[in-house]
Amino acid sequence: MTELRVPKLNNNDTEYLLVEWLAEDGAGVVKGDPVVVLETSKAAEELMAEADGVLRRTAETGATCRPGDVIAHISDGSAPPPSATDPGAATDGTAAPPAADGSAPPPAADPGPIVTAPAQALIDEHGVDPARIRALGKKVIKRADVLALLETGTGDAQPLPPVQRAVAAAVTRSHQTIPAAFTAVKLDAGPAIARARALGKEARALIGLPELLVAAVASLHGQFPMCFAEPVGADPLAVRPSTAPNVGVTVDVGHGLYVPVLRDAGRLSVKEIAERLAAYRTKAAQGAFREDDLAGGNIVVTLHTDTAVLLAVPIVFPGQTCALSLCAPQHEFALDPAGNVVKRTTVTLGLAFDHRLVNGREAAMFLNAIRKAITP
Repeated sequence: MTELRVPKLNNNDTEYLLVEWLAEDGAGVVKGDPVVVLETSKAAEELMAEADGVLRRTAETGATCRPGDVIAHISDGSAPPPSATDPGAATDGTAAPPAADGSAPPPAADPGPIVTAPAQALIDEHGVDPARIRALGKKVIKRADVLALLETGTGDAQPLPPVQRAVAAAVTRSHQTIPAAFTAVKLDAGPAIARARALGKEARALIGLPELLVAAVASLHGQFPMCFAEPVGADPLAVRPSTAPNVGVTVDVGHGLYVPVLRDAGRLSVKEIAERLAAYRTKAAQGAFREDDLAGGNIVVTLHTDTAVLLAVPIVFPGQTCALSLCAPQHEFALDPAGNVVKRTTVTLGLAFDHRLVNGREAAMFLNAIRKAITP
């Protein structure tokens, strides 16, 4: 008999929601088959069968699970029990008796959606009409669903949605544990914007400064290893070097802040970077991220596209040493080498860094190397 245990899916959550079983109780499964979906604060993750056999569930849809919990067993066994969706099946394995007139028995009454305990607590606290809950048309009602209904409520204090709670946890840990410093440089972005436009036309892809920045950062992994290293311990006296530049990029399309990761970004062309970032924006809009999309980063690029933002100081994510910020292009007048007044486009490129591990000189050298790499 093989136990299906809940793995640790990320470092932010201590429990997950069992959203959906993909295999019926008593169904035959094959090793590698997806059998259940768990939801973290930021993503949905499928768990696979770890052996061939018959699935026997030990947790119901809507249950809260912690890492290490056993939610099913897979074993060799008899044929699966009657389907719970078959109205003609009885719990003892015999067919339900026909009606007195010989017709099929009436279908079982619809029990309505499964409401998780946190969702029910919110429903009770705010007196949400059960009809509004049923009108959502979902099999499982989660706390986030109730929060969405409350957005048009009376203005009472409301708990943060799961994605924002995860952001809050990361920000709190960063400020509590990382003595960060910050420095910034101004980049003459005109040549870089022209280069991005030419590359986009050639590759038939949407390429801009963010894509060039990711490529430039990844290309400097070998030259500035400390900027991609992982601190070891709460008060680190050592660091663990990274084997590849895994660059996280902030994505926020109005449904919460996500930081998906471009793994081994140094091996990607600018076109491939653009395609992956476009796919991540689509996932953010659909709420379709998996934990694998968000894990494994060793440096972050934060994007600030509002033209009124002149300077942005990012947090250094726990487990990393550096985070970059890219602000929107600004127009200004300057003197060219001949002393003539010219109009140019600039951007501010910032670097927050763990000052225990990275010194100001190295931070400035890293930023200037990025400037040169963006416009080779």
